[in-house]
Amino acid sequence: MSKARPYWAAISWLLLITSLCTAQTIRDPTLRVTEIVGGLNAPTAMGFIGTDDILVLQKNDGQVRRVINGVLQPTPVLDVAVDQTSERGLLGIAVHPAFPSPPWVYLYYTESGTGADTTGAPEPLGNRLYRFRWDGNALVEPALLLNLPGTPGPNHDGGVLTFGPDGKLYAAIGDLNHRGQLQNVATGPGADDTSVILRLNDDGSTPSDNPFVALGGNLAKYYAYGLRNSFGLAFDPLTQTLWQTENGPSTYDEINLIAPGFNSGWVQIMGPAVRAPQGLDDLVQLPGSHYADPRFSWLETVAPTAIAFLNSTQLGPQYQHDMFVGDINSGNLYHFKPTPGRDSLHFDTPALAADLVADPEDDLQEIVFGTGFEGITDLKVSPDGRLYILSFQGKIFAVSHEATLQGTITDALSGDVLEGVRVTAWHLAPEPITRIPTSTDVSGAYAFSRLSPGRYWVFFSRSGYKLGVRHGDLPPGQTTIVNVQLPPR
Repeated sequence: MSKARPYWAAISWLLLITSLCTAQTIRDPTLRVTEIVGGLNAPTAMGFIGTDDILVLQKNDGQVRRVINGVLQPTPVLDVAVDQTSERGLLGIAVHPAFPSPPWVYLYYTESGTGADTTGAPEPLGNRLYRFRWDGNALVEPALLLNLPGTPGPNHDGGVLTFGPDGKLYAAIGDLNHRGQLQNVATGPGADDTSVILRLNDDGSTPSDNPFVALGGNLAKYYAYGLRNSFGLAFDPLTQTLWQTENGPSTYDEINLIAPGFNSGWVQIMGPAVRAPQGLDDLVQLPGSHYADPRFSWLETVAPTAIAFLNSTQLGPQYQHDMFVGDINSGNLYHFKPTPGRDSLHFDTPALAADLVADPEDDLQEIVFGTGFEGITDLKVSPDGRLYILSFQGKIFAVSHEATLQGTITDALSGDVLEGVRVTAWHLAPEPITRIPTSTDVSGAYAFSRLSPGRYWVFFSRSGYKLGVRHGDLPPGQTTIVNVQLPPR
């Protein structure tokens, strides 16, 4: 009995760098962009409740949509009444770090005062933080944890939520166009829950170790203040320190390292203090507070949004624990390499390293990692370690270092497609050795997605046919097509 030639060179390789839409580009050719789902309506944030199970917020209609295995489910798991004016709406989500026990999901939204979605009139009840219980199919049993201001606004509502490694919930709200002491205006009103990052226990109560807890009142809830507006909070998985993106007015967007008691400087300072004519003297420094310059700034604003640390090797070990940031203006994905001490950012480009500011004449090729995402609103690392990107245009993408193998199997004599052929891919190197099975469908097609790059043997078997064997390397970030003809016995 003769055997099929045991190497892929006999049928040749067809190597394709694939992306569902060529508009999305990653500068590293070993990485691939895959569209996970489309059809969302102005999505703002997402949270994973399983490996391929995502809750996605829609800003303007107050719906929480569910995506399972890349399929947008037809019925929302929750529909809340929001005011959608300007930056108001359904804005932030956090899943409890011990989910599903407890089964808590937290939402931040601008709550309508009418029980229906509104656009500015009447005034909303406020920006509110609720805790919901996930019952397996829907978000139920809302519990109001925070009632924050919503006026005058209607912009600078913040809304980003995240849990820290300390088990505390962090929430950011912008200035809502207030001008008080929290905006570093000494003669203005006192603490009014604007321009702050709040730090809470998972039941909404105030932790006893907050930096301003001894000052009492609203101040006790705050972790940082002096923010103009923020759509990004993330903790470094190695140092457990908090990083934040902050939106400037016409100049100076920022990336900040947030220590307890941080004063970000707004309205007196955006960007490095050395570039602010008024300096530090006009800041309102609460007892225990401190100011620090941004770790990076864009002079020309890009409106940075989400920030995420890649706590996996799914994009390759060279990116593990690095920082990624998205923007809403151009839909760029940025990549930043922390310094060895992880308290600042490393740049090879001299102009960026010199002042930590992206000036108009500076070369940004070092930090622009991906383009064409049409307004990034959220970044998340999935439970399987891939980087997910949420686009305000209604799509979710995933970036991965994975390989794809696919093809069609036919009868070597008749040319007919063969259904039910068992296809088994053996991943031999690098270790560990794994075996992944599938079979052909009615069109004779098979496909392996999300494979680890490396050396493979692949076996094709069906009753009445000779065994087919192929072997070779699957390159990262590419789709390899292997069509096989099986000779009858």
